[in-house]
Amino acid sequence: MGESHVFVTRGSLTNFACDAWLLPTDRTYNIASHWRSAVRGLEDAVQKSKDPGFAGGAVLAQPVHAWPANEPLPVLTAVPYSGISSVNELIPPLREFICVAADSARRRRNEARGEPSRPIPLLAMPLFGTGGGGAGLVKGDVIRLLLEETRRAAAEAGVDVVLVLANEKDFALAQELRKRHPEWWSPLDREHQEQAARLAGYARDGKLVPFMGAGVSMSAGAPSWTDLLSALATAAQLSDSERESLEHRGHLDQASILRSVYEERAARGALTFNQAIAELVELKRYGLAPALLASLGSREAITLNYDELFEIASGDAGVPRSVIPDGAGEHDDWLLKLHGSVTDPESIVLTRDDYLGFSTSRNALSALVKATLMTQHLLFVGFGLTDDHFHEILHDVKQALPKENRTGEGPATALMLSTDPLDERMWSDQLNLVPMSTESRKEFIPSSGRTLEIFLDLLVALSTDSHSYLLAEGYEGALTGPEKSLRESLLDIGKRLTDGEAQSSGGTRLREMLAELGAPTLGT
Repeated sequence: MGESHVFVTRGSLTNFACDAWLLPTDRTYNIASHWRSAVRGLEDAVQKSKDPGFAGGAVLAQPVHAWPANEPLPVLTAVPYSGISSVNELIPPLREFICVAADSARRRRNEARGEPSRPIPLLAMPLFGTGGGGAGLVKGDVIRLLLEETRRAAAEAGVDVVLVLANEKDFALAQELRKRHPEWWSPLDREHQEQAARLAGYARDGKLVPFMGAGVSMSAGAPSWTDLLSALATAAQLSDSERESLEHRGHLDQASILRSVYEERAARGALTFNQAIAELVELKRYGLAPALLASLGSREAITLNYDELFEIASGDAGVPRSVIPDGAGEHDDWLLKLHGSVTDPESIVLTRDDYLGFSTSRNALSALVKATLMTQHLLFVGFGLTDDHFHEILHDVKQALPKENRTGEGPATALMLSTDPLDERMWSDQLNLVPMSTESRKEFIPSSGRTLEIFLDLLVALSTDSHSYLLAEGYEGALTGPEKSLRESLLDIGKRLTDGEAQSSGGTRLREMLAELGAPTLGT
């Protein structure tokens, strides 16, 4: 097991897939209305979980009793009864949450069937103590303390923790604080850190475009292409000999054969092939990979996945997206779903016939991919080099590029879970390959999946270039000395603007710049 890690992402805890999460309350079990309304069954479960030790203040964190095994476990965590007078008062409940949640997560994992997708538990928490807890006016101090103390407690408990933030200023400051401590990404070797820095340069320039495969959704429990086909074959009730023959074929051919089986079953009233696919991949909670990619700040994104996890994560990250082709124009930022969506099962592309038909029926979408390739840097995430769909896309990439551009750094980067001695020879003129492991394996490697999550976390941190917290109230405690001095100077400039200066073209731009740094509205 590697070192523990503390992630930071934008999102919503109620839509986040994890082992356990921090539910803020007090010793009277007072829970904010938005938690009660967003989490089904929470109110009744909390009433049945009341404990004298928690109510008396001797216990600071307790899991909700009899919570469904397939749902992230809420862990009631108490702020001081009368509010807090110092941010240090948050340390005891924070540490107790991580200890209790880690024990509960491991127990639930042992009771569950099958292997977990992550090698160690993942705990999630909001910006604890800044709401009803009374520390809302010192957010900067709270964020700094949460990061430092969570890192210590997570290492002691042997778990990963993700701080899930809804507010853009909180997110920007958390990333700035983490960038001051490069050792926080010590689980990554020097090569991975340099690759993350290279990609972050594209992201800050607005030129990095995520291109997502099935692996991105696997952290939330979605199947890989192989597992999806296996589940479809199981539901189709193939004989052992048929299953064995099927598994020796490529993904596209497997899908074509299964479609024919499902067509026969659908004639007798069973689910169609596409409906069965939609049921298997439709999930409501996104994991770390979609959340981190949604927090990356890219204006465009492309996916072969049918689920809605990235759309949900993007909305929670404050970047709602138009889904092309169905929702084009609804929002400025967009997601191109090349192979269909669970919202329209008949649009799903999986078989070889589907893919051949795709090239003729969706030429406009293919052209959009090629145009993106020519002007941006594609980041392939969640694909395997044995994936038929990946090969088809890379073929289009190669055809789209002028021959003189097929050398050098390449127009795209692929983050791979494993490596192969022939990969570089085969793809060097089209892709920069960044393997997460030196192992050469075709099956999913949980430890490599976790390394990918940490890589994306560093990429997001290095890509975050907002300083919207600098002039905002409540963040001063986390600023460095030079930042505090700069803050006072900028605020003084804003205060000294005359009405005429504020209304001039230069004054208007200055007020806009100060607002981007978090200043209150200056002038009218």
